[in-house]
Amino acid sequence: ETIPQKNFPLVHVLTSKTEADELQKNEPFNFEKTIKFLTDPHSAHLLDRRIRICQKLCRYYQNGFIIKDLNHLMKILNILGDLCQQQPNYIDAFVQILQHCSKPFLLDKATDGEIYSSALVAFYSDYGYLLRIPIKRIQKCILETLFKSIQSSNKSPVPYDDYDSLKPTTVEYLLRTQRNSDLCETLVKTLSLVENDLSLRILIIKLLQALAAKHPECIAKMLTQDCVNRLVLRMNDPDSTGEPVLVIFKYINVLIGKLE
Repeated sequence: ETIPQKNFPLVHVLTSKTEADELQKNEPFNFEKTIKFLTDPHSAHLLDRRIRICQKLCRYYQNGFIIKDLNHLMKILNILGDLCQQQPNYIDAFVQILQHCSKPFLLDKATDGEIYSSALVAFYSDYGYLLRIPIKRIQKCILETLFKSIQSSNKSPVPYDDYDSLKPTTVEYLLRTQRNSDLCETLVKTLSLVENDLSLRILIIKLLQALAAKHPECIAKMLTQDCVNRLVLRMNDPDSTGEPVLVIFKYINVLIGKLE
């Protein structure tokens, strides 16, 4: 006997929503919810979930962070910076987010570059302050990210038309903004924090060279922080191999030439 179609039982297929599905819907990344989750003491034991949400942040902004979101982004960076010092398992996720900051920031509108210029200056100042975190891998990543962001070769591999109406900032704009921030002063002060690490000192000096090139205001900022004395500090000390640290001399020589 044939069962009438209307008498067939209804079967609902239950499927779990994946993170990929969420990204495909282009829903805005919820910064406030993320900040609350990362700071909530009741979620402190949910390490894997916290790391996954950081990875989701990187996937969502795989082409670069939107300039209007930088205030929220910096809050997350400061939170993760503190968490990394308590729990090393956060370091990988933190470094991944830091590296994304080397990509050109994205503008919703052409006027956003002017509207959010002060916010970007504040972001770079605070980004430099992250060098206070006493973890070499993080310090190295911050310095490399800043240096890469102002290189003329720093262009997104994504075609210009694939930015979903978002437009990338120019390297010139980022360089000008970094020079207007507190980066120069912070980098000079950081020389004292990493005085025993030759590789980090070289990264700092190379970045200072790039910022100071043909820019008297940056040079003036550096001089107010006793830059010359900090540069030559411990220059003649032997490195781990027992040889004089001569490799740093060529960088210092060029930079002091600019200061003069």
